[in-house]
Amino acid sequence: MLLITCPVTRTDELVAERRIRSVTNHPTHVALAVECPSCGSVHVYRTGRRWEEARRRVAEADARAATAAATAASARAARELSRA
Repeated sequence: MLLITCPVTRTDELVAERRIRSVTNHPTHVALAVECPSCGSVHVYRTGRRWEEARRRVAEADARAATAAATAASARAARELSRA
């Protein structure tokens, strides 16, 4: 049995193994295609330590880029105010 969260209904569902449609092994994660008992569609769930590490690295890079953009915007605003 698997416990999944349906992205359509946002409910937690207990799913039998017979509802697993495919399992794909990737270098960074394992992808499970599971037929959802709640909405009837097939959802893909990814799991794995390297998948989570990759997601964390992307989130950190996005946060650094947002910080750099905010710093650059405030520097531009300060330059504009000093010119006035």
